[in-house]
Amino acid sequence: MRFIKAFLWVLLCVMIFIFTFTASAMVKGLSVLGSGYDFSLAGTSDAEPLSADEYTRETLALSYIRQNRTVDTRDMLIYRPAGAEGDLPVILIPHYAAEENSSDFISYIRHGWAVACPKFENEYNGTLVSDDLVFNNAVLYTLRHMEGIDRQRIAIVGGSAGGYMSLMLNGLQMGTCAAIATAPIANAYFNCHEYFPACDEVNRASGLFDITMPIQLLVSKSFQPANEILGDDIARWEAVSPLSLAGAISNPVVMCHNTSDILVPVDQITHRYTYEHNDGTLPEGFDCHLPSGDPGILSKTFEEMANPDELTIYYSKFEDMVITGALPYADTLITININDDGAPTAKGSHANPSLRGGYDIFPYLEEMLGKTLAETEKLVPEKLLLLLERYQGKSLALPAVEGVDDTLYGSLAIYRQEVIDELTIWMENHSEAEMDTAVRAAIATLPEEDQAAYIQAWEEILR
Repeated sequence: MRFIKAFLWVLLCVMIFIFTFTASAMVKGLSVLGSGYDFSLAGTSDAEPLSADEYTRETLALSYIRQNRTVDTRDMLIYRPAGAEGDLPVILIPHYAAEENSSDFISYIRHGWAVACPKFENEYNGTLVSDDLVFNNAVLYTLRHMEGIDRQRIAIVGGSAGGYMSLMLNGLQMGTCAAIATAPIANAYFNCHEYFPACDEVNRASGLFDITMPIQLLVSKSFQPANEILGDDIARWEAVSPLSLAGAISNPVVMCHNTSDILVPVDQITHRYTYEHNDGTLPEGFDCHLPSGDPGILSKTFEEMANPDELTIYYSKFEDMVITGALPYADTLITININDDGAPTAKGSHANPSLRGGYDIFPYLEEMLGKTLAETEKLVPEKLLLLLERYQGKSLALPAVEGVDDTLYGSLAIYRQEVIDELTIWMENHSEAEMDTAVRAAIATLPEEDQAAYIQAWEEILR
């Protein structure tokens, strides 16, 4: 009997070891592939790889102020085509690192464009809505002041958590002439605070060797620190959710989302094409819908919060499950592409495993970078008010810090300089009189008791 107990104990330990090793290997393997654990959505390419002499790679140490008032230093990377001269257009890949073997990266360099991105570690998922948000804004700020970069031609391209960051950067800032957000988290409260924990509960009820949602097992835990950081602070959850900025988007943004997405449910983007039920691979009653009873605006979709006059939604269903052709986009500020690849499935991730191919994003990027900010940027009242709010140090998404280091991003001093820079760039392309009229009209929409502080901030900027 003692022998049998000892044998069973050893067998259990071996099983636990195998499971742990397999999960670890999956994490490592998916990360190496580039389209897995980091979910940058930048897969490998069949194109001829770039040779070492086709581009240069530079690492910059970038210090910024964390929201706990300490200083942190992270690296950003800047890639340039070899031998390039003058000020280059730049593609900013937020949150995740660039995949140098992806077809998109290869094409960026061969188009003669620079590429910028942060260095990525999995721990940054946990601060996506806090310090990582500040750092990625710091990367954009740094790009605008970097020699050899054309600040009139900056585009942002991100997927998953990087898609979230693409929307946040475009919503919080002026000065990017285009953005693409694939499978973006639009409602951080729903996705991180409610949905991921619900997925963890499903996996906890699974068998040891029959995990119901294996991709979620590898992903959701890394985002859980956001709940410890924000807790039940609804005002901050709203501020760091892209849906709250939908009406403030002032430059063209194209969003792409698949109906089967089990990591970032499409229902937070729009209710129009959400399947009522999953495909049967999930427990009965498992819900991928945005709860209607969530507090404040957190029960709303991105579509509901956007200006309907600046929103276009395209729906596509691919009978052969192959996405081809150029990325669809409209003349409105926001284009949402919904790809119907079936009901949510535990077998997938951001897409049904059977879905293949992808849109050609280059016609869109070429047109927008060709137009530059002079033609792509619009004066949006909500954006102007957001900038004046940040100038006053009142932003909940980017809290201003004083008394630490006024030369670092995250300080009130740098936020004020950033706002001045962005408004100045717009006035370089247009006129101060036009900006002044638009800003004062935006301020007039505020409650009368709030207007004086905004007018004061605007007049300081003009000086």
